[in-house]
Amino acid sequence: MPNKIWRVVDLLDWTAQYFEQHAIPNPRLDAEVLLGHLLGKSRLQLYLDFEMPVFQEHLTPFRELIKKRIDRTPVSYLTNEKEFMSLAFYVDERVLIPRPETEQLVETILTTRTDSPQRLLELGTGSGVIATILAVHQPEWDITATDLSEDALAVAQKNADTHTGATQIKFLSGDLFEPIKATAPNGETQFDWIVCNPPYVKKTEWETLSPDVRDYEPEIALFAGDDGLAVIRRLIAEAPEYLAASGKLILEISDTQADTVRTLISAEPAYDSCELIKDYAEKERIVLASVP
Repeated sequence: MPNKIWRVVDLLDWTAQYFEQHAIPNPRLDAEVLLGHLLGKSRLQLYLDFEMPVFQEHLTPFRELIKKRIDRTPVSYLTNEKEFMSLAFYVDERVLIPRPETEQLVETILTTRTDSPQRLLELGTGSGVIATILAVHQPEWDITATDLSEDALAVAQKNADTHTGATQIKFLSGDLFEPIKATAPNGETQFDWIVCNPPYVKKTEWETLSPDVRDYEPEIALFAGDDGLAVIRRLIAEAPEYLAASGKLILEISDTQADTVRTLISAEPAYDSCELIKDYAEKERIVLASVP
């Protein structure tokens, strides 16, 4: 960027072209999000202020953001923000960046008719977006969320504090059901819902992932053994012990795993139904299993 008076429109045009030259996906969008973040403006406000000059105090940090994006640092980690179901959530390298596909999982829970407040357990909460959105929409529900990563739990607690207050969700540290087992060793704790967006990427698929994902997002939240089903198998096998009568297990899965997951659930006699739900791209990405 040579010395000149840069306007918002100049910066957006230059940055989008530079990103395109470096094969950055969504170059214009990324330019808008990064500049808007730095200037404290929405994308709409940027366009309303197209002619506004941008001075050195913002140009210098903007250059740094551009360099990091060229190195494929995800935009959400650069802005520490990701929108999920119309709410802004804090994210950083400690947690997986929430995906739009996961919104369908939450919407399935919220649109399932219930006659009374529900007890819900989220496993592997990560950034806490699922538990937090459910608490926002169903403040009378009893929600518990676990994660193996203490770092992830710190992010989840931050998001819960921002949107729901400190006491609406109980966060527990540990691997899947282990924290529940520790607090109720005799199996007294049961839930109407068990929800999880588990790791489901095969280790052999590492090379096929975008560098934005492969090089920056936490491996523990992505990979699940050679076939991507290591965690899903555990969830299907262990969940019935913690489900109340007519309780439901709902999971997000890969678009290649539907048939295998259906078979795994059918082989487990504790379940009496299994439904595969398509996402907005018409791919079976959500599995909903129920016990009697």
